[in-house]
Amino acid sequence: MAFSFRSRAGVVTALSITALHATVANAADILGVWMIDDGNSAVEIQLCGDARCGRTVRLNQPLDDQGAPMRDINNPDPASRHLPLCGAEVIHGVIRQSDDSWDGGSIYDPEDGKSYKVMLRADGTSLEVRGYLDTKISGETMIWTRVKAHLKRCLG
Repeated sequence: MAFSFRSRAGVVTALSITALHATVANAADILGVWMIDDGNSAVEIQLCGDARCGRTVRLNQPLDDQGAPMRDINNPDPASRHLPLCGAEVIHGVIRQSDDSWDGGSIYDPEDGKSYKVMLRADGTSLEVRGYLDTKISGETMIWTRVKAHLKRCLG
């Protein structure tokens, strides 16, 4: 079956529009590995059902002074304080919103052992991470950077 030039142009246009929409959708998606703003650790955001969650996959200092894996010593649950920080879920249950942000979940800060509400917004190479208690206005924003190259992970 032969295509006319007009048919080919229509197919090319349709494919270009589809690719453009995929690029925009991917730029807004938060999947991937992100270096946190201080450069001391990285978090991989993955699918968790219809939501997204993130686990620590790199720590610049993965071992304590005795050579053991760093533990979640500030966890409010004493039974969880023995768990390693590497692999710990630090982002939980964020869901895509109509404005292409990700909200409705939480972020855990192992430095203070507290969880906060979180809103995330990606532009492809950076991730705006806004942690807050009650309202987004009263929160704090960090900018994480997408990791493109191979990253030495503290997890297998």
